[in-house]
Amino acid sequence: MRLAIISDIHGNMEAFRQSLADIKHSGVDLIVNLGDSIGYGPEPETVLSTILKDNVVNILGNHEKAIIDSTYRNYSMAGARESIEHTIKYLTPELISYIRKLPTFRVLNDALFVHGCPPASPTIYLNHLSISEIKIAFESCRQKISFAGHTHQLMLFSYNGKTVHLNPLREKTVDLDPKLKHIVNVGSVGQPRDGDPRAKYVVWDDEYNKLEIKRITYDIAATAAKILKRGFLKRDADRLF
Repeated sequence: MRLAIISDIHGNMEAFRQSLADIKHSGVDLIVNLGDSIGYGPEPETVLSTILKDNVVNILGNHEKAIIDSTYRNYSMAGARESIEHTIKYLTPELISYIRKLPTFRVLNDALFVHGCPPASPTIYLNHLSISEIKIAFESCRQKISFAGHTHQLMLFSYNGKTVHLNPLREKTVDLDPKLKHIVNVGSVGQPRDGDPRAKYVVWDDEYNKLEIKRITYDIAATAAKILKRGFLKRDADRLF
């Protein structure tokens, strides 16, 4: 089975639209989104409606958590909190109800899918953890492979039971060693933070145990203009470039 795994769309419908077009030519059987469909970007309602229309498997991200958990939202950094409060203005009661039903993780094809850190955290950043903490994350999972987002960066952590190896996934394809456990950080569709502004996602072929790294060009200026037009923060437009 071939799965397209996306994350951190952040209301960026321009990037999401181009990523979906690429996915439809990639021969995938299923699309899984790892959360943070909303926040920062100008079209949260359109992104969520498209996820529903296209039957994208979805999970809870920290921005979705902030929508439905005011305590968590109030402890968020000021910029993120302001973005979430503005995002809420564009969400219908039906979309908020949909968000409330999202799980914090899923297991599909004997793989774990989570927004932040395995096994079930939507808020912990993998790239903020020590090596010993990453080992604990590996050992907390029965599955040999996990997929996460949240960092907005592509990364592959591999674990042989003793040591952790990090691959920043600069390649186009990666063959996964079946003897190791892996955590794949799939990057961001809508707001990459790795110095390359293109949308990112991965395709996982579970039969061949292979990753394909996708980098998609989209109209960044159009998204930036929509951010300003719809009253979101200028900094969220500027950091797309």
